[in-house]
Amino acid sequence: MLDKKLVKILDNIAILLEIKGENPFKSRAYSNAATLIRENQIDVFKEVQDGTLGNIKGFGEALVKKLTDYVQNGKMSYYEKLTSEIPESLVDIIKINSMGPKKTKLVYEELGIKTVNELEDSCLNGSLAKVKGFTDKTIEIILNSIAHKKASKGLFLQNSVIEYAEKLLNQLKSDYDIIDAEISGSYRRFAETISELQIIASTKNPETINEKFKSIFGAELKGSQLKLTTNENVPVTIEFIKPEEYIFKLHESTGSDDYISAFNNLIKEKGKKSYSYFKSEVELYNEIGIQFVTPELRESSKALEKAKQFKIPKLIGNSDLKGMLHVHSNWSDGRNTILEMALKSKELGFEYIVMCDHSRSAGYTNGLSIERVQAQHEEINKLNNENHGIKILKGIESDILNDGSLDYPEEVLDSLDIVVASIHSSFNMSKSKMTKRIIAALASPFTTILGHPTGRLLTSRQPYEVDIREIIDAAADYGKIIEINSNPYRLDLSWENVIYAKEKGVKIAINPDSHKTTTLEDVFIGVKVARKGWLEAKDVVNCLDYDDFMREVVKK
Repeated sequence: MLDKKLVKILDNIAILLEIKGENPFKSRAYSNAATLIRENQIDVFKEVQDGTLGNIKGFGEALVKKLTDYVQNGKMSYYEKLTSEIPESLVDIIKINSMGPKKTKLVYEELGIKTVNELEDSCLNGSLAKVKGFTDKTIEIILNSIAHKKASKGLFLQNSVIEYAEKLLNQLKSDYDIIDAEISGSYRRFAETISELQIIASTKNPETINEKFKSIFGAELKGSQLKLTTNENVPVTIEFIKPEEYIFKLHESTGSDDYISAFNNLIKEKGKKSYSYFKSEVELYNEIGIQFVTPELRESSKALEKAKQFKIPKLIGNSDLKGMLHVHSNWSDGRNTILEMALKSKELGFEYIVMCDHSRSAGYTNGLSIERVQAQHEEINKLNNENHGIKILKGIESDILNDGSLDYPEEVLDSLDIVVASIHSSFNMSKSKMTKRIIAALASPFTTILGHPTGRLLTSRQPYEVDIREIIDAAADYGKIIEINSNPYRLDLSWENVIYAKEKGVKIAINPDSHKTTTLEDVFIGVKVARKGWLEAKDVVNCLDYDDFMREVVKK
């Protein structure tokens, strides 16, 4: 079983050592250990009990000793000593925009700042402005980042709760007294972040079941609802409903307030009873004579206007995707080889894959020099000649430089099938400069796709200042594609802007931005964003089969 507390301790050690200015290799060893345990779901307790912890690649003698100490004593002496020397709370400060390890150490040593609240106070009372390196612009960025953190408090990413949600749902469904159960609320309509998990369950004996599960989950009973909290502090509400009310309640708890208000008004207009018995939501919609509205679209009452006219299109589905675009390998900062990424994509049903390792300016990601681009192309040619049952295309994720140019000379860019142009540096430009920078990249004849257009990281980093509507307009003018980056921390382009892109006729690429085989399936998260943005298969370029993709997108 994965010990999340231990993983957090290892991550914190890495950060605190970095703040202290220790050897980077020492810090990286703890960071790598945390990643290895998390990604491979290593049961450290079992490995210690079996005496096999030292057999794991990357686990040196010193690390094994510390992990054993943790397992045997429930705490790690090394971590306790470290946090007695440097406050653990500095880990939160380093996550604020513009606050790297050096600045975090500086404000701690010069101003005694140990918490984010103290950092905010120092911005507001003028004391931080007296510290070298903290300009008015830097302080503005810090304050905006803190405000964003506060606004995001209590919000959770879909992928951070899905495992618990499905486990809880299966536990409910396995009970013989439960007829049916479903996750509802903003989770079901695929909101980017959620504030709680809502579950609706059908049973003939709601009162009895309430008491039963109250005991099982250690939950609090409030009216007809059970309230509990996960280990990650996600609030959960379970409501047990009689069978005849189940479908209507599931529907009611899924839509936004605006949507449900409009839907209820429509029911009244039709003279229907709210709690009539329905076997499914489709039957509910049929009863009032309108087209079924899939949960993702139940944000706005505008969807009902389309439903009344039977004008909701057939939305894109997972099986429509043919190409896996924007994928990294161990040529840059990925974990797997090109062949491993390709074969996993083939296993998932894809016809072609576009390798897009980082470009040369991204030195921190082992970006590809011109010589390495050429060497990678030779490997791709070799793999394609071996015929592994999936086509491998030559791409790059090119940094957009500060002036809007791409990261290679024209002859290198011309050798590529696909160029994904992305911002990876200088996030703090003014809105005007950033917008012009991205539009300049879109104007390049070599740019195919704009990657993660706003640079946001959900709940942790705001989008950079950019006029996204102007960017979408420019993409339309230049005939460029915009990415839905399916990384669950990004989901960028947002669904609201996807709607605007479709209105402007801009084609979309749904890309996983995967750095390992285990995250290639993130591409299907992007499909949910696309559905929420009203996209059909014809709107998405990687729904094209290989020949059509080569003709319409690669154009070679």
